[in-house]
This record gives sequence, structure tokens and C-alpha cells, in this order.
Amino acid sequence: MTLGAPAQAQQVEQVERSFAVALIRDVLTAINHGNWTGNYTVLRDYASRDFATANDPTRLAGLFAPVREAGLDMLPVLATEPEILNTQIAAGDTQIRLTGYFPVLPEHISFDLVFVNEKARWVLLDVSVGKFDPITEPQETAPASE
Repeated sequence: MTLGAPAQAQQVEQVERSFAVALIRDVLTAINHGNWTGNYTVLRDYASRDFATANDPTRLAGLFAPVREAGLDMLPVLATEPEILNTQIAAGDTQIRLTGYFPVLPEHISFDLVFVNEKARWVLLDVSVGKFDPITEPQETAPASE
């Protein structure tokens, strides 16, 4: 479930970091609760009209099955600062896209989230989450002596 809007339709602007982090944590926590319980009703009802129409709870359970089966525990996102790699605000300030990861161990948690403004609040429109091996800094090698 990812959204690929044309680049020309978007302009890169800044979203206040604390607000962006709150949006990210809010959604990942709802997904985590769904993963723990197998019930994605709250995530569906908490999201945009378009998201809810396209995704009944049974479909969401199927879509998140690989994440659930991989045992991805997203609770650490509440206590770890995310690396936000990309923030995009759609023309007209109607959508926000936040992409990045949480540098937690043993595996980083990635996110690509799209929010839409409905009834004066930002709600989930599209989501992609996963995990990947930690990013390690390349080790510097000592210069060869002559």
C-alpha cells in the first residue's frame, strides 16, 4: 500500500518536526495494536474516508500479515526519534507525505505515510511499513604507509 504521486504535483516544504513525529507515531501505534490483536478496525475507522472505503478490517489484516508474521514490534517508536528522510506537502496543502525510519535494534522500522486533511484534521490516506537491517557507518581504514 504505497502512494506514488507525480513529482510535479508536489512541492517540498517543511512540516513542523514535532507535528510530523506525532503523526508518524500515532499511525504506527495504531498499526502495532492491530498487529497485536489481529483487529484493524480502529486503524480503518481512524483513517480517511478513501482509506476506509478501500480497506475493510479483513483486508487490512491480510495486508499487514507479513509485518505481523515477521514479529515487527513497533512499540520502540514511542521512545526513539525517527530519521525523517523526506517530507512533501501536496499543492494546496491537502496532503502530507512523510518517509523515513526509526533506528531501533535489532532492525530499523521504515515508514512511508500519506495523510490527507479531512474535516480540519490530518488522517491516514496511505501507508507502507517494514523493517530492514541497521544502517552502519562505514569504517575508516588507516592510510597505507609508504
